[in-house]
Amino acid sequence: MITRQKLTEGARLPPENELATLFGVSRPIVRETLARLREEGIIVSRRGSGSYVSRRATPADGLSEAKFDHIDSFEQIQKCYEFRKAIEGEAAFLAASNHTPESLESIREACASLGRDVAAGELGGNTDFEFHLAVAKSSGNEWFASALLAMRSQIELTIDIARSLSLNRSTEHLDTVQAEHVAVVEAIAGGDPVKSRNAMREHLTKTCSRIFRGPQHGASQDKPGSD
Repeated sequence: MITRQKLTEGARLPPENELATLFGVSRPIVRETLARLREEGIIVSRRGSGSYVSRRATPADGLSEAKFDHIDSFEQIQKCYEFRKAIEGEAAFLAASNHTPESLESIREACASLGRDVAAGELGGNTDFEFHLAVAKSSGNEWFASALLAMRSQIELTIDIARSLSLNRSTEHLDTVQAEHVAVVEAIAGGDPVKSRNAMREHLTKTCSRIFRGPQHGASQDKPGSD
């Protein structure tokens, strides 16, 4: 809106609830975005009046083209998953209400492809990414898919790390990981936004946890309900 110059300097931004509806996100996401814009001096807030554009955003502000750091440490892996939980949890929430028969079929097919990779003992990093991308596309808000595509290399790297560890474990463990994907699909297909968000966030939380635990732990610690 600001980067495309639809709002000029001095223009008043719509209220939070209107912005949330316009972009298809929750109000907490809107508040976080507005806080970032205030910190960067792009908008100013006036008590009892609202938020106003103080200057136009430029590509240097990182708003028109997202660029993500390379992952070169365990700390960066953890930050990547924290970001993904926030973004993908909300995408799954929206997908439960906004998916079409075609987009739901894309999610199902991506999940089935993952199952075939597991059965074949393959990493399936690209297939795993396509599953998460299919969920983002089903949200009805193209910004979610754009965010994932912008950090595709980082996501696929963390997926490959997680799956490399998974292949060192039992078949039971691999089935448990795949069951987490199935839970996301079923929640979205069932049209339950909250359950969909929770299923996606739980999957990403457990995946990150498995990376930091390493392959020395047995599959019994990864059964549904454990962390």
